[in-house]
Amino acid sequence: MRSRKASRDLSGAGVAIAFACVAVVLTPQSAEAQGPGKREYLRMQESLLGPEKSLGSEGMQWQVADARFFLDDGTVRWMEPVSGQSTGLLFSGSGRFQLGVQHVAELRQLRRFAEDPGIEGLSFDFKAMTLRGVGIEALASVEPEVTAAGPFKQTSRFSDEMEGWLRHSRTDADARVIAALRNPGDRFVQAEFETEEYGRVIFQYDEGEPEEITVFKLKEGQAESWLSLDRPDQRNDDGSPNSRWTDDLLSLVALDAKVDVTEPGKGRARGVGQVNPVKAVYSATGRFRSKANGVSVLRLNLTPWAEVISVTDASGSPVEFMRFHVGGLSRSVPNELYDSALTVVLDESLAADEEISLRFDYQLEMANFASLRSWYPNPVGSGFQDSHATRLEVTHRKDYDVRAMGKLVEQRKEGRTVVSVWETDQPVDSAAFTIARLPHQETFEHEGLPKIHMFGTQAGSMSKEKIAQWAPDVINAVNFFQNLFGTKVGADELTMTFIASGHGQAGEGFIHISDGIAQYRGGASAGATEAFLAHEIAHEWWGHQLTWASYRDQWLSEGIAQYSAMMFVEASLEKGPKIVADMVQAYHDEINGSIKSLFGAFARPGLALLNKAGRERIGPIGHGYRSGTAENPAAYQSMAYTKGALVMHSLRSILRTMTKNDDLFRRIMRDFVATHHGGEVRTEDFLAVIQKHAGSSYWPFFIDQFVYSNDIPTLKWSHSTKQNGDQWVLIVDVEQQEVPDGFRTAVPLRAEFGRGQQGDMLLMLDAPTKHFELNMPSKPTKVELNPGRAVLANVE
Repeated sequence: MRSRKASRDLSGAGVAIAFACVAVVLTPQSAEAQGPGKREYLRMQESLLGPEKSLGSEGMQWQVADARFFLDDGTVRWMEPVSGQSTGLLFSGSGRFQLGVQHVAELRQLRRFAEDPGIEGLSFDFKAMTLRGVGIEALASVEPEVTAAGPFKQTSRFSDEMEGWLRHSRTDADARVIAALRNPGDRFVQAEFETEEYGRVIFQYDEGEPEEITVFKLKEGQAESWLSLDRPDQRNDDGSPNSRWTDDLLSLVALDAKVDVTEPGKGRARGVGQVNPVKAVYSATGRFRSKANGVSVLRLNLTPWAEVISVTDASGSPVEFMRFHVGGLSRSVPNELYDSALTVVLDESLAADEEISLRFDYQLEMANFASLRSWYPNPVGSGFQDSHATRLEVTHRKDYDVRAMGKLVEQRKEGRTVVSVWETDQPVDSAAFTIARLPHQETFEHEGLPKIHMFGTQAGSMSKEKIAQWAPDVINAVNFFQNLFGTKVGADELTMTFIASGHGQAGEGFIHISDGIAQYRGGASAGATEAFLAHEIAHEWWGHQLTWASYRDQWLSEGIAQYSAMMFVEASLEKGPKIVADMVQAYHDEINGSIKSLFGAFARPGLALLNKAGRERIGPIGHGYRSGTAENPAAYQSMAYTKGALVMHSLRSILRTMTKNDDLFRRIMRDFVATHHGGEVRTEDFLAVIQKHAGSSYWPFFIDQFVYSNDIPTLKWSHSTKQNGDQWVLIVDVEQQEVPDGFRTAVPLRAEFGRGQQGDMLLMLDAPTKHFELNMPSKPTKVELNPGRAVLANVE
């Protein structure tokens, strides 16, 4: 057992780093500067518990929101009190837990994970419980002579479970307790239960999260998210969440960051450009605004790879902070890793709308880019809805250059280094930058389009030609999407930067794209690299012009961006329709666990959901990152990107079958952008636009079945023809399988008559079996149900 006390305490470790021409000394917070918050934090990390005390015949019970805890019989060991109250206990004996679930989609998820289709909520008996919490009246009312009675001793079981919470649910309970003790109206409760029925289960109530109530199941080293609910007073009438995805206590107003990237890192060269990592030394000043009276603890996020050296206020005085060093907890965790939570304790509380500036000094090793938001401290609950002004000053070697969001306002030489200063002229939802050794940029201008810059390194296997070769695709994609969606790119300039990584990411007018695409052009990969590039460009609309309201709606960004990219490939490449048909087939195979497309250009073998039982347990698109399971932890990728794109393909196919062209689909997409331009959107907003233009009572079923459920129908069918005088009749019988009662499928049927003539019609399957008799102009030569995998259904 590794003691949490032995984990590294950054606030007492000194680091001095010297550069060739720029001397930077990072001065840590001294041990003497530790205030009561940090001392209490370190004390809690010792996991000191008192002796066992019997509950007595009456036991204990309490309620957190609509979750009920019953300790019927057994013993309790109280955690040593801090700030006059105990914030934890260890229970052994006989207990019960109950939580009702009203929200239909969450209840489906619970039934899938619990493998019990009849339950109406979560209820179980437990024989042991570890609890941390602030704001439980029943516990706070226990007499001090009970909770404060020692002697208090370090307890390995308690310590191990606190470390487990850090690994599985990324919860530093000690830091979270510090915040809950000091911020007005804050409440935090986390309990881990040992049960016979479900194994180890974790309940969490966190007032600082948009959805306060969560339940996790620990399985095979993974934390499966079984439930996530708003607190009762914030729910919609059907129990669904209604919280805005933002931090209720704090907002980031402005960021002024300085970073020195002149010193080489230690890692290996990466990417096509053989990019050598650098040691990035940051001094980032954030200006934060309090949203409530009495805020004295700031809960922030920062990349877990950053080593925080110090936090200081505007006068240069040190400010208390806590950040747990996760590295070393197990052999599988890199030593450089920290908890992403950064907790800052202020000397004086803030009033509502009061602002405070804090400087954060930290360092990390980076390749040649800093991703959106993650590289600078920002409030825990904030999302892309929260905008801030940005100024970035990068000190780099002369053989390097930098590109960032905003505009270059100054570039000056300082000895053997160059300082580049970038500023945004208006608040942005995130900030990012890219550096390049032996840099090259080409700029392209076309009427009606933003100025387009292509930027990257000429090192390794990269070259000017490889950087520029993708410019026509960028230009064509921007033009295609502007015409498709009816609005222009929000920025006057669009900068494409090649990064030494396997992913892409889009900011407002600033895009990271993997330099891996420079190696592939045409041939077997035709369409794959173009779609990858176009997906990121599509985020200028789906992600920035329209921002997803919560993780439940993130598919509106990723799924629609992916399908937008498919439409671009279809329209712009030779054999585009055939390539998109291959993509649709590969995506169907991925979510159905088939290996038919395994060696194709669009297969993602690591995401194929091969095990049927595992596929049936994953969450739906509408559960975002929570769709992952122990068997398929990356299921979110398959849901939001792959199935999200197939949902859009199904929508387009149904509308095209109804109207014989794509005009209605295009009107819906344009209206969706126009109606919600510059705002945040939920899935229900998309449904409303569909219904506005396409009518029909089917669309709520469509969204519920394919976004909030993970069922995919199997259609067994047969057909025959008969002649009735001069009229031919096509007889079709269809049986829906592997879906619940009430499932409705709208599926196209195609009849071919020879000489290139064909007709498409839409069948509505609103019962387990359906019989159709359809008049035909002549005897069909071929009949196909769901041609080209038009909708999400398997046909046998």
